[in-house]
Amino acid sequence: MYNKVLSGILVVLIIAIIGVLGYFGYGYYKKITLNADAKEYLEEFDTLVVELSKEQEKDFDAENQSNENNSNNSNGTNNTTMRGIATDKLVYKGFTVVGKIEMPTIRIQYPILDVITHANAIEVSVGILYGPGVNKPGNTVIIGHNYNNGLFFGKNKNLKIGEKIYLTDIYGNKVEYTIFDKYYTPESDTSYITRKTDGKTEVTLVTCDTTGKNRLVVCARAE
Repeated sequence: MYNKVLSGILVVLIIAIIGVLGYFGYGYYKKITLNADAKEYLEEFDTLVVELSKEQEKDFDAENQSNENNSNNSNGTNNTTMRGIATDKLVYKGFTVVGKIEMPTIRIQYPILDVITHANAIEVSVGILYGPGVNKPGNTVIIGHNYNNGLFFGKNKNLKIGEKIYLTDIYGNKVEYTIFDKYYTPESDTSYITRKTDGKTEVTLVTCDTTGKNRLVVCARAE
């Protein structure tokens, strides 16, 4: 009877150990896989935004020339079109990409997804919650999960005031930001979303703490 009890306990312990190892093993595998996917995509992103920008510049120049000719042949009205960029090729795991974020001090780089409208989006990368957009004047809020394995914004707690963050937009413009504030706040506090920047270009990185009841907020300003 005693041996049976010991055998039962041993079986339970083995199952528990296998479960724990499986949990952490899957987390590690997920981190390695997603980080590798992100790195591969961002290499394509760097090339693609340059190509798209060149294509748009040609289209922009051609359209301006056409508008100028039409203007000369009409009443002098200037119909110049503002430069834009096609984003149909900027897609990562089914979601539109509007830029990339790099945080060298914690060795993080990810595609920035367009304004989050689908819950699954932040399972594959970080994304915009609110604001004017990447490298635009105002406060752009980017959210990401906090995983124990350091995936996405899981290492943001290690960021320090004065450190640099780099955002690249879909035109290939890479802007340096300096962290000027970092704090924890209750989940109910959303003042970081609508804070004023006095016309400056800023980014706010937001993730939850380990309890899920508070938010870690990191604020940075473009140089």
